[in-house]
Amino acid sequence: MPPSSTSGRACEICGDNRATLPTNDPVICPRCYERSEELFQEEMRRVEMIRTVRGRDVEVYDIKHPESRAPKHHCGQVILIRAGQGFEVKICLRSDSVDWMSNLSDATGVFISRDRRLDALIGNVTLLIESWGGGPHYMDIFYVNKVVSTEGEI
Repeated sequence: MPPSSTSGRACEICGDNRATLPTNDPVICPRCYERSEELFQEEMRRVEMIRTVRGRDVEVYDIKHPESRAPKHHCGQVILIRAGQGFEVKICLRSDSVDWMSNLSDATGVFISRDRRLDALIGNVTLLIESWGGGPHYMDIFYVNKVVSTEGEI
């Protein structure tokens, strides 16, 4: 059976406008796409990644988010390892501090994006990989009870 035409498909976020983005499988309208991108960029600036260890082929970053209820807002750690021509990335998130990883929404709470805060964290990690020269990478996300940094347990 051929796929149905998407010319009348409504935006998944607002439901009012016609979905035209992304072009290969339209699910949202241009207005909601722009709002989602603004929220995503704003959230990327809120996620802090503080380098605690710097080596030749490895770097370790503590992750902080202002809305995390964990002590000192520490959510976890990113370990970035150079592996041949690519990178191995380990994201260790505290099991008890994932409360901040909800979907992105505007200040009023009326507009809720399809992106999540975890997407913004992964976006920050991707920027780190690009700063190291890019290349292929493999990423693992772990939820752990205890994360230890150079500053002690977080």
